[in-house]
Amino acid sequence: MNPLPLIPTPPSQRRKDFRLQRIPIIVFALAAVAIFIMWTQNLAPTTFTGEVESIQENVASWLPGQLADLRVELFQTVRAGDVVARVITTDPKVLESSLAVIRAEVELLKTEMAPILNQHRDAVNYEQLRLSWLVQRVDLASARVRLEFANSELERVKRLYDEKIVAQGAPIGGGRSDFGYDVALRDRDALRTEVDERQKLVSEMELKLRDLKLPQHWENAQTNSPAISAAIAVQDEKLRLTEAQLTPLTLKAPMDGTVNKVYRRNGETIVSGEPIFSISSPRSQHIIGYLRQPLAFEPKVGDLVRVYARRPHRTAATAKVLQVGAQMELLTAPLRLRGSVPAMDRGLPVLLDLPVGLNVRPGELVDLVIRPGS
Repeated sequence: MNPLPLIPTPPSQRRKDFRLQRIPIIVFALAAVAIFIMWTQNLAPTTFTGEVESIQENVASWLPGQLADLRVELFQTVRAGDVVARVITTDPKVLESSLAVIRAEVELLKTEMAPILNQHRDAVNYEQLRLSWLVQRVDLASARVRLEFANSELERVKRLYDEKIVAQGAPIGGGRSDFGYDVALRDRDALRTEVDERQKLVSEMELKLRDLKLPQHWENAQTNSPAISAAIAVQDEKLRLTEAQLTPLTLKAPMDGTVNKVYRRNGETIVSGEPIFSISSPRSQHIIGYLRQPLAFEPKVGDLVRVYARRPHRTAATAKVLQVGAQMELLTAPLRLRGSVPAMDRGLPVLLDLPVGLNVRPGELVDLVIRPGS
């Protein structure tokens, strides 16, 4: 059986099929290619992410020492000028050695004055009373050193006692009983009593020295010689210096805010400039945004930016560009972690003022839409 001959398709029908089936596909492909080229070469988003500036300050000691009295806790609110910590800046062994040297030199002066005890007894007694006053001040300073560290030890043991780590009067490790709460309290009270009594004695001797008057002229000038007076004056200044080192360094809060990190605790040794804790301000004045590449335009000072807060009820306000950075910088950690951007991405930093009435916290991320030339 012979096959049937093919029926030829009219050219008009072929043109119609091509127009209905092929042309839409070709147009779509050309449009997609054009959009891709325009997007990669000419277009860039005007929306970018910003972070509300966080204002933080570290509290540190400008002298090394031992942290003795930390008065803040995590997330505690402080005000500028509040006393937040004390630092003992001098090793007690060094203080004890300095006091021992002063005590020895004072005893040496007393020995050198012994041969003239029978001459001008009043002058010698006056100088000896001054030397005895110096000895009592040395003993008072030594007692203050021991009292300061007894207070620190009592605070440490009391904290352990309050946290139920040790029982009252129980030994703390190694079978020792001389660090129990009762013993620490007893030692502190005993040293406090000793300091009070020595302070009274020093004050009484000082009053006696003020009331005692020396005659204007002496037959033997050696008893009131410049050498002896200068030596006593030197010891007096040494003792004043040691007494000044006894006073702990007082640290104050530099601004109003909330304690957001605590790096050191009572009893720890700190170095000069090492942060003890940091304070964060509850308010901010600026927003820092980063324009990522490719840059569709160059932002200028005075451009208006629409700020959108990331809240359930999305609020918006208008900010103004205050400054524009000079170079591309690495995005901050919050933007890299929470902004869904590459880990090593860079952007052009832009400083904005924080609009009044926009309820955002320091460190919060916001969405920014810039309006160039506005």
